[in-house]
Amino acid sequence: MQQSGGYDFYRLLSEAIKAKIRGATDDEIRFILGGTSNPSEESYNKAAYDMFMSKYGKKRGLTDFDKKGRVKLCDGELVIVVSPQFAIEASSGFSVFNVWAAQNPKLDRARASVGVYLMQQAFRKTAPNYDYKMFDAVDGKTYSAVNNTIPQAIHNVARTVIGLAKST
Repeated sequence: MQQSGGYDFYRLLSEAIKAKIRGATDDEIRFILGGTSNPSEESYNKAAYDMFMSKYGKKRGLTDFDKKGRVKLCDGELVIVVSPQFAIEASSGFSVFNVWAAQNPKLDRARASVGVYLMQQAFRKTAPNYDYKMFDAVDGKTYSAVNNTIPQAIHNVARTVIGLAKST
């Protein structure tokens, strides 16, 4: 719906996670996370990074996930870009994670279900057998379930958004 994206408040967090996976030092990570002039952005990103490190930082099979996917809704009138941050490869399969670092709104099962569903749809042709998950970097929880009502709810919200955009 728009030609360019807005400001990505969590871009530095994503860069720090990807840098850590690639073997960056703690000093390099601190430099990345400190690369903003906004003190609250730096604080939130550092807290989210610390939560990531405590939960997944030492996991075996931790890898960067650099694919981007798109979900076209309402005949392509609304496109959602999906870009998970990391993955974990284990003998049981490949799990792909998107990080939720926002403190408001709080991530709950319903919101996480939307995120998981959108990842599934974005990669249904290129990576259909992966296990998609939302990692709450505020509370340290991980969600992977999709509620049966989510596809219809997403469609309804997309229709509303498109209607509002067309009316302005």
